[in-house]
Amino acid sequence: MFLDLLMVVGGLTVLLLGAWQVVRSAVSIALAFGLSRVVVGATVVAFGTSAPEFVISLAASVDDSSGLAVGNVIGSNVANVALVLGSAAVFRPMFVSARLLRWEIPVLVAATVAVLGAGADGEFARWEGALLFGVGLIGFIVASVVLIPEASALATDVEEEPDEIPSRDPRTLAVMFGLLVVGLTGLAVGAAVAVEGATGIAERIGMSEFAIGVTIVAVGTSLPEVATTLVAAARREHDIAVANAVGSNIFNLLGVLGGTALIAPLTIDQSLYQFEMIALTLSSLVLVPIVIGRTPSLVDRREGALLVIGYVVFMALIVVRG
Repeated sequence: MFLDLLMVVGGLTVLLLGAWQVVRSAVSIALAFGLSRVVVGATVVAFGTSAPEFVISLAASVDDSSGLAVGNVIGSNVANVALVLGSAAVFRPMFVSARLLRWEIPVLVAATVAVLGAGADGEFARWEGALLFGVGLIGFIVASVVLIPEASALATDVEEEPDEIPSRDPRTLAVMFGLLVVGLTGLAVGAAVAVEGATGIAERIGMSEFAIGVTIVAVGTSLPEVATTLVAAARREHDIAVANAVGSNIFNLLGVLGGTALIAPLTIDQSLYQFEMIALTLSSLVLVPIVIGRTPSLVDRREGALLVIGYVVFMALIVVRG
């Protein structure tokens, strides 16, 4: 048991270090090529902080641990809204861009419906994974960067300092890409170790792989989102903070579940539709009534506290069910 716990802690530590480096390098590369904070938050930062979920779910699926793979995504999505945005709003009220309400949040809701439908027969098949990943995720990226004018507009509430823009000098770019590869390597190694340890714990204490994935592993892989969102909130960069959480959830559903199922089909326990899938749906819908119809749209401290309390209740029920 001690060795399994050590593997989980060690694996997640390497994962977090790798994720930090991936995000740092990816943001530098994106800014060097002139992308806005909104695009960086919803795509580069979101996908970078979701890289641990992708690698862990992929490793779990290949290791024939579908419960861990699916639980990781569900737990991470609930955590990104309830824990990440909730704690950030408690720290400082989070303003929500009108563009996020018109584009990213509707995409998130649509992706959730697609995942619910795909798993209703008890399995995410390869063709369903191909649709989620190839059509859903790639379509979202292309539309965000190319087809939607506002997606490429610079944020108006934060001024960019000249020295914050990285150089596009070939040597500088080479270093940034090299550090990105180092971070991705850390993600791969950390994921393999964490999955092995988490599976061992599940077997020894009688807790299901799904429960381990939705609690220990999901919280651990959500820490990059927590850190990124809190730092962005402290710097009043609300576009990056909120877009990071929403974009991460989109990537988890379309990229992580879709990409994993494309490589190795996932088995879905139908009992998840009694609670966990409902929680996943609520995590996608809860932002709409909070921010819609308010000018400016925001998540205030009271709502942030309610989200955090809701997450604590969700975790307690998962442990009991697991």
